Formats: sequence, structure tokens, C-alpha cells
Amino acid sequence: MESKRPILVCLYEDRPYQAPGVKLLVLTLSRYCPSWLIRLRFPGISDAFRKWLQQFPQVTLLEERLPSFGSFNVKPSVLLDALASGAETCLWIDTDILVNGNLDFILEPSEDTVIATQDPWEYEDGSTHRSTTWGLTPGRPLPGPLNSSVVRVSRQHEEFLQAWHRILCTPEYLAEQKKPVRVRNRHILSDQDGLSALLASQEFAHFPVVRLRHATQILQHHGAGAYGPGQRWSNLTQGMPPLLHAMGSVKPWSMADRPALFRTPRDYYERTYLELSPYVHFARQYRSQLQEDSSGWLDIRTISGGLGTLAAFNRPALKGIVQATLHRALPRG
Repeated sequence: MESKRPILVCLYEDRPYQAPGVKLLVLTLSRYCPSWLIRLRFPGISDAFRKWLQQFPQVTLLEERLPSFGSFNVKPSVLLDALASGAETCLWIDTDILVNGNLDFILEPSEDTVIATQDPWEYEDGSTHRSTTWGLTPGRPLPGPLNSSVVRVSRQHEEFLQAWHRILCTPEYLAEQKKPVRVRNRHILSDQDGLSALLASQEFAHFPVVRLRHATQILQHHGAGAYGPGQRWSNLTQGMPPLLHAMGSVKPWSMADRPALFRTPRDYYERTYLELSPYVHFARQYRSQLQEDSSGWLDIRTISGGLGTLAAFNRPALKGIVQATLHRALPRG
């Protein structure tokens, strides 16, 4: 069998309030991928976090800012910077993901293959349609949009990464980013739409693309409906996926602490959904290692969260299934 190639994990964060997610990712990478080197760039990191990282010799901390423009658009710059440091293969992982199993399958595709993740709401030719919107010539049918929460590239992709960086700097893209999300062009919502457009374009259609499968290899927990009853049953019988992604604008560590059902029903519903999420379920085992002064987000504080946990016998695949079934039954707006 061919020996596994070394890989450099690239993490970036510049929002101090996202520190719990970074800690969970480092902890779980250290547990399941102990030989993988981690390159964390965190401008503005706190002294306490810097000290916490000292227990992980595989982590290299960089505190300088890159000449880019924000957490949501920095991915190609971070990957190019890592390749320039001498790495042959690099793996971007969003800081709201935790690892829940062995990731050697990410090393298996050939060096010229780009790995991204399957979006829970993808549709046929979704990436190809984005090529046209971005002014690129479509080169192949490609489902999408691709999700950029996990992206694996190698030195063969430097030209592609430079193109990704360039289109995220165009006036058209930057103008869309200034609009509220609800009114943006749905093909130019974020960096991952640019990734999709390029990989489906004629210029880069020669690169093989592998999508990590939603709910099998990575669980994209983006609203209750994204994780349907059929997927839950499969996970119940075959096990949970090795990557868990806490998608959405409200992260578990920033949810309302003690929302009242009748005063703030939306916050209450959000907390219930997050209390029952697989991400939070598996995060609880790392509570003491997080060394966070405030970890109330790891507690179950809603009656519905408590009842849902009991009814599911504390099995992560079953928790939240009522919400998921209701969401799947309703039309998406």
C-alpha cells in the first residue's frame, strides 16, 4: 500500500469570541490525527489562549495578519501562505468543526484532486450555474454549491488558489458582500460560491473534485432540516461521521444562555436545536480540557432539550429528530 502523504492543517481565526470552536478543533485533531501538523494563524489571540496552546507541540501559532480581508474570505490566502512555507499538501478546516474519527480518507485521493464538502442544500449543476454568474466559461457539470468548510489542495493548485483569491477581490464580489445576506445574489453569497464557480469553469475543469459526503463523512448541521430522518437512521446504524460542522450564524457558544419560551421564542427554539445538536453532544466530553470560564453552552437548560435528550436515549443521531422531521415537511423559502 502506498504510504500516506504528510499534510499540513491550516486554521485561521481573528474573532476572539470564536475561541471555543478553535479549542475544540485543536483538541479533536490532536486526539484523532496526532501526527498531523497544525498551522494556526490567529491575529489578536489572547494571552490565556496562547498559553493554552503550549500543550500541543504539533501546533505552530502565527499572529501576523495576512494582506486579506476578513475571516470569511481569507481561505485562499491562508492556503497559499502555507504552501509557500514549504508544505506539499494543505487542509483548510473551518473553526466551527470538530473531529470525531480518523481522517486518513482525506489523504487517499491523488495530489491533483481538490477536496471540498457537499453542501446539505446542493442541487444539480449548482456549481456550473455559478461559473456563468461569475463571468467564467463553464467547463463541466458539477453539483453545488460546493461547501468550503474543508478544502484540501496541493502545490499543483497554486494557480487555482491565486485565481480564487483574485475573484474574491473583484469589485462585483465586494459589492455583494456589503449587502445583507438575504438580498445578495444567491450565486455570490460567499467565498464558497467563488470556489464552486472556478472548479466548474473551463480553466480548472481538469482538476478532479471530491466532495466529502454530507451526513456520511461530514455532518453539515445547518438548520434542523439539513439533517433528515433518513440520514439520522443511517448514522444510528452505521455510526456518526468523522467531521461535525456547527453551521449557521449562531454558534453553540454564542447562543442565548437562558431564553424564555414565551418572551423570546426564537432564542428558545435556537437553544433547543443547538442543545440537541451532534456537535454539542460530542463537545461535552471536552468540557474540562477547554478551560473556559463560561461553558454554559454545554449544558441542557431548556425543558424541550431535556425531554428531547431523554426521548432519544441520549443518542446524537436521534436528538432533534422531531425538529428535523417538521423542517423536512415544510417547503423551503
